[in-house]
Amino acid sequence: MLTLSVVTPEGQVLAQSVDEVTVPGLLGELGVLPGHIALLTATRPGVLRYRSGGERGRIALGPGFAEVDGKGAVVALVQKAARVDKIDRASVEKSLAEAEAKLKSGDRAAEADQAWAQAQLEAVKG
Repeated sequence: MLTLSVVTPEGQVLAQSVDEVTVPGLLGELGVLPGHIALLTATRPGVLRYRSGGERGRIALGPGFAEVDGKGAVVALVQKAARVDKIDRASVEKSLAEAEAKLKSGDRAAEADQAWAQAQLEAVKG
C-alpha cells in the first residue's frame, strides 16, 4: 500500500491509501507501486491517476514536484490541483478558449492558463 498526498498552497487536496499512482512527469508519466525507490521529480500540468482496490481516481495537477520517499509515501506538491468531482467542465472550456485567444494575440503569459485548463479537461474526460 502507498500513502498518496496531493498538496497545494491552499491546502491538502487528497490524502488516501492507494495501490498505485501515475504522475505526469516532465519526461512522461511515472508509475509508482509499493516498493518503488525514492525519487524526486518535477511534474507538468496533467492528470494524476490512482487506484485503490477496484476504485480509480483522477486529479488535475498544475506544475510542481512529486516525491516518492521509498517507504510507501507519494507526495505531490503542486501549484494547483482539482479533483474530478470539483471541476466544472463548462467553466474550464470557457477558460481554455480565453487562454487560446490571448495566446493568438501574442500574450505568452496565457500559456500557464491554457495548460491548467487542458489538464482539467483531460481529467474530466478520463
